[in-house]
Amino acid sequence: MSQKRISRARKRDLQQPDEFLSVTATIVQKLNRYRTSLAIGVVVIFLALAGYSALRYFTNQAENRAFQRLSANLKMYQEAVREKAPPEALEQVKPQFESLLDEDGHREGGKLAHLVFADLNYRAGHHDVAIANYEKAIELIPLDHLAHGSALSGLGYAYLEAGKMDEAAGCFEKIIAGNYPHLKADALYQLGRLYGAQGQTAKQKDVYQRLLDEAPSFVYADLIKRQLEG
Repeated sequence: MSQKRISRARKRDLQQPDEFLSVTATIVQKLNRYRTSLAIGVVVIFLALAGYSALRYFTNQAENRAFQRLSANLKMYQEAVREKAPPEALEQVKPQFESLLDEDGHREGGKLAHLVFADLNYRAGHHDVAIANYEKAIELIPLDHLAHGSALSGLGYAYLEAGKMDEAAGCFEKIIAGNYPHLKADALYQLGRLYGAQGQTAKQKDVYQRLLDEAPSFVYADLIKRQLEG
């Protein structure tokens, strides 16, 4: 039986570094660096990148280009934030992100870029810009993908920082009702805190008890138990 010949173009593709694996390696590094933080931050965003890109991957050269641009922008930001505060690091990569969103925002890498750009603006304290990009990511990314839940969570945190408590509660309620197990415990915790701040102690107790029942190893479980017992 004769062997199937591989075209020269395909050989060149096979010899190129796997872009998904390269980006995933970056994701793992960022997860290790930020894993102690509870805030939405970079952890959830990069987790979303891993899960979402694994499912959608690259379907053509244009999609590959968009993801390469996102990867390059992330690398540039990582290098900048080592020496600068998040607002200054963001300013350094802002033109590149805006260009990516303008030219490839409809592609998979561009959709994820809205999510990443939102998170970087959140970290920089630009909450209105973060909210707009989280909302755009929610609009573009399918409901059943991990990145959609991450955008909801990020939007909830951004609303919190902007003082929009009802809108924040709505985001966390959607996470709890949806299929986002990696985000559910934190959403319950944030919702409980919101109920407490609004004086709705009965609702807070119900939410906290549900959190203890469903995620007994949650990082603040002991603190919540003491609060319920007191």
